[in-house]
Amino acid sequence: MLTDLRLWRLQRHTALLALPLVVAHVILQLWVFGGDNRFDVVSARVKLGMILALDVVLLAVVSAHAFLGLRSMLQDYAKSSASAILITRACVALFVAIFAYGLVALTAFL
Repeated sequence: MLTDLRLWRLQRHTALLALPLVVAHVILQLWVFGGDNRFDVVSARVKLGMILALDVVLLAVVSAHAFLGLRSMLQDYAKSSASAILITRACVALFVAIFAYGLVALTAFL
């Protein structure tokens, strides 16, 4: 069961995970690969398993952090426990939808 305290901790953990992932992503894209953003070049990069894995993990961590933050802000306006549960479920559904959309977008490069 995900309690409010566990979700709060999860938001902090995703923030800590996002920092090195974003730094690694930027270093790889700009300095290692030279910042060439043509579709065929990016596609060749993403087809490397490690880059694809980094992008999927980055997508998951950043999306989770964003929707946990959104949930936290919306919970401030919840008038009842029923509305708090509805907010949590809506944020989980949005996270799943955005993560799935991101995965579909990444498959365009494969």
